[in-house]
Amino acid sequence: MTTRRSFLMACALAPFAARRVFCGALEDEWRRVLPPLDLVWPRDHGAHLDTRTEWWYLTGLLATPAGRELGFQLTIFRSGLAPGRPAAGSSALRANHVLAAHFALADVANERLLHAERVRRVGAGLADVSERDLDAHVEGWSVRRVQRENTEQLVIRAADAPLGIALELELEARKPLVLHGKDGYSQKGVEPGNASAYTSWTRLFAEGVARIDGEELRVSGGAWYDHEYGTSQLGEGVVGWDWFSLQLDDGRELMLYVLRREDGQPDAYSGGTLVAVDGVSRSLALGDFEIEATSTWKSPRTGGVYPASWRVRVPSAALELELAPLVADAELDTTTSTGVVYWEGPVRVRGSASGQGYAELTGYAGDLAGRF
Repeated sequence: MTTRRSFLMACALAPFAARRVFCGALEDEWRRVLPPLDLVWPRDHGAHLDTRTEWWYLTGLLATPAGRELGFQLTIFRSGLAPGRPAAGSSALRANHVLAAHFALADVANERLLHAERVRRVGAGLADVSERDLDAHVEGWSVRRVQRENTEQLVIRAADAPLGIALELELEARKPLVLHGKDGYSQKGVEPGNASAYTSWTRLFAEGVARIDGEELRVSGGAWYDHEYGTSQLGEGVVGWDWFSLQLDDGRELMLYVLRREDGQPDAYSGGTLVAVDGVSRSLALGDFEIEATSTWKSPRTGGVYPASWRVRVPSAALELELAPLVADAELDTTTSTGVVYWEGPVRVRGSASGQGYAELTGYAGDLAGRF
């Protein structure tokens, strides 16, 4: 699930008439994700143009040799206007899909988040995504998969001249691809199709170059990759979610998400995945874990009040964790590209295991549907 989820949620919560205008063709014109999935690689790393929404998402915590820390996020979203690609002979300006991208660097030492966004139609050289493998770009920002000998690698590029930030990374998968839910089928609601196909590389080693404040920095560290696609993920009454991707120093990874209902209670389809040191994963249901917010932070711009630290318990794995954000103000206003405001930033993990990770918080800064 990421911001990436925010894009889907905004479409899912939009009034029915607005969906056609802002989110493309009506739901019944798109393929819903249903079990069992028949995922084939590398094809299914690529785009699924018969589903309405899709995203490719990377986050991580990097450090220079001197110890300066930078969190990063690069997400490419696809929103479908019509299934498939335009018919042969169509105008080069006609687009069946739109790609949006978010790029952010969290400067830990200076407690600030620098972020940029862009949105372009697919076609005319502005943006495109492959249906055969992971290879997506939005006007110069790109994510692609490279097979090198026996290792899977990702290459990402992004730069924003006005902010003076840039990132060029090569990322190597240190564990096999994780299929969340049932063989990649991640159910998030009671109705057929309230689901996504959801896969992750939960342990990537990243190295490359970051640029910030006019300075070029060699960086390396850990990163996490998510890919999701679907058409009607969320069930009725869901107003937001809290999502966590944690890399523990003992070699395990933990992904958890809590879908929040209108009454503030967690939805029954909240869940997660625990990945063992050897890469074997197991699904977690809502009753398998507890997440308790222990403080809050209020945005000076939107007035949204977000959780700002957490206690996480997974009794079956003997995990009792404390999570704290490394940058308090990690709110992104992406109303230009995806129509939502959310919080996304790096967290430090302490407790029965130490580590690092990312948190994403949506639905705390106004009505998402109101953005449409």
